[in-house]
Amino acid sequence: MVVDIGGGTVDITVHDKSNGRISVVLPPMGNTWGGITVNEAFSELLEEAVDDKGFTILSKSNDSNPIFAKATLNRIFYEKFEEQKKIFGNATPGLSRVRFSMPKAFTKQYDNDIPKKSRKIHYDPENESLTIGYDLLEEVFQFTINKILECVRTALDEVKSDGIDTVYLVGGFGGCKFVSERIKVAIAEHCGILYDNIECPVQPDLAVVVGAVMWRKDLNIIQSRVADATYGVGCAPEFDPSIHDEHYKFVDEDGVLRCNNVFEVFVLKGEEIKDEVYKTTLIPASQSSTQTSIPIYCTTDDGVQYTRDKKGKPTVREIGQLILDIPNPENLPRKERGFDVFMDFSGTEIQARAQYRITGEEVKTVCDFLSKQD
Repeated sequence: MVVDIGGGTVDITVHDKSNGRISVVLPPMGNTWGGITVNEAFSELLEEAVDDKGFTILSKSNDSNPIFAKATLNRIFYEKFEEQKKIFGNATPGLSRVRFSMPKAFTKQYDNDIPKKSRKIHYDPENESLTIGYDLLEEVFQFTINKILECVRTALDEVKSDGIDTVYLVGGFGGCKFVSERIKVAIAEHCGILYDNIECPVQPDLAVVVGAVMWRKDLNIIQSRVADATYGVGCAPEFDPSIHDEHYKFVDEDGVLRCNNVFEVFVLKGEEIKDEVYKTTLIPASQSSTQTSIPIYCTTDDGVQYTRDKKGKPTVREIGQLILDIPNPENLPRKERGFDVFMDFSGTEIQARAQYRITGEEVKTVCDFLSKQD
């Protein structure tokens, strides 16, 4: 199992390695509780300390402007605090607090409003610095860690614990000692036997990059993968009362009964991705159409049949689209104006294309897999 905890997301995959090749045996999973959420938690504490939600006073100050105010806040949370966060996260026992100086633009605005002493933050106006105690930092870290652990436990529950030989912790935040130690304890409590088989590379933040380079040098190193979501397109096939809902039934301009908003699936979540190109054939929505838009959809939910529910709300997520010209100078009927849609899921991105059968014109696009988005 690889637990990749970066700044923005937690990404977990489970692999089987045999004969020098790797198979991904579970759909990638994760959440958005990466290291940056610790910075956001500290931001909320500082907002509370100066009693200014969103730091609106700083943004509206006559001595500042929104862009300069944003730069000042970024310097606090993603430079000053980030540096101390790393020191704290990798500190040896005995560290009782961290301290860092505050930008003058901030102290000039809030100097009289920052509590000189409080349970949470201690401000020293003489040298314009903030001191944060260990207990508070642990509190700031812990909520994010709890969310990470929820994700790890979910992944462990998806497979038998005795089926995992090793857990690797990678990514900039995954290699943080404070984080990795708590993950090790949580995994040990959850599965027991895994405690001695948890590894953190010397340079965890570079491990993912090294892996990507290795894959580029040998594309066959990944033997097989499973889909992280269900992918497909929308269509309007002829209505079949045995499989289609009456709610979506309509009569097209040729008098044919059709079913609207059908989700035509190329690959299902959890299904092994084959080294082949998936294909479907569609026809224009109307005889007068000279251009068509083909949205590409995905969902992590099971059993989705339609791209919209009966109230008209989307049931799937659009991750891309193909726009294809479909001229009809010969005024051919729609059924003779088919266009093919192809999708290739074998790489690190989804390669999609559409081709108009009459002219041979082709358009292409590239979409990220759902687990790589946001």
